Formats: sequence, structure tokens, C-alpha cells
Amino acid sequence: MLDRNNQNQVSEEVIHSVEKMVNLEIADIDHLIELASQNKRKRIRYCSHKNPSEKVHEMFIVHPNGAYVRPHKHINKIESMLVLRGEVDYVVFNDDGSIFKVIPMGELKSGKVFYNSLREEAFHTLLIRTEWLVFVEITKGPFSKKDTEFASWSPNENDFSGRKTFMERVSFDAGKFIND
Repeated sequence: MLDRNNQNQVSEEVIHSVEKMVNLEIADIDHLIELASQNKRKRIRYCSHKNPSEKVHEMFIVHPNGAYVRPHKHINKIESMLVLRGEVDYVVFNDDGSIFKVIPMGELKSGKVFYNSLREEAFHTLLIRTEWLVFVEITKGPFSKKDTEFASWSPNENDFSGRKTFMERVSFDAGKFIND
């Protein structure tokens, strides 16, 4: 169970554990969703690594339906994702912004793909299909902003109108991609 006394609240969205052994149970997932529901962007990231300089980053991430994850790729990093709760379409793009692949994902009992490991530098985003998505993300540390490249053909996080239009198009195209 999350020990609320053994953590470092980095921001309203990011918490780092300072425990030597991290254990989570279902009640902790519910608690993380509750924390996410209380902040502006309705997101939370609970990091089992103590700080950004560690070599392995394991994060329990909560996103609400409609969250904008700007298409991005990681330079020289593998990123793995394990869905704990909810459903999501994991969308991988070609460099020109056209969709390369859509992976419908869900928690283990959903019968969908529940684990994905992107082992190449490819732009990707998430289309969250449930009220909440809770997943584990694992990647190589240390964290550096320069290791993430955002797609030039995607709207900036602060462009609310642009990103709404963009994500509607991605959702439409992803639906066609899945049905073809």
C-alpha cells in the first residue's frame, strides 16, 4: 500500500516514492484516481523511482478521458506500457503524421492487448476510451526533456481549439484504421 508519508510531491501531478520497496494494491489505484480528479489537468503520475536521475523509471499514470497526449517520440529509449484499468487506443504515426498502427488496449480481463513495448523512435499518442486510464509506464532514465521530440504536425498543449480538432481527426482516422 502507498505510504503517504514516504513520498515526495514534486508537483500537483507528480509524486516520487522514497521507499526502498514499493507495493500497490487496488485501493492505491482508487486513491491515485481521486488525486487526479482534484487537480487542473486531472492527471497524476506516481513514480516508484526516487528521482529523475535513476536509471529505470517506473510510473503509475492516471489520465482522464479526453486527455491530450501530444504525439511524441523518445530518442534512444524504449517505452513500455501496461494497462491496469480502462481502455485506450495506442496510436503510432509515420513521420508525416499519417497513422501507421492502432493498438486497442485494455486491462487484462478485457481480452485486448494489455502490454505494449515501443522499441523504436516513433511518434505516438493515446486515445482514451474510458472515464479513466491507469497504466504503468517503464522507460530508461535519467529523465531529460531533450530525449522527447514532439511532432511538428501536432498542436501544442496550450492550443485548446487546435488540439480538439486534431484529436477528433485522429480518432476518426484511427477508427477507420481499425475497421479496415
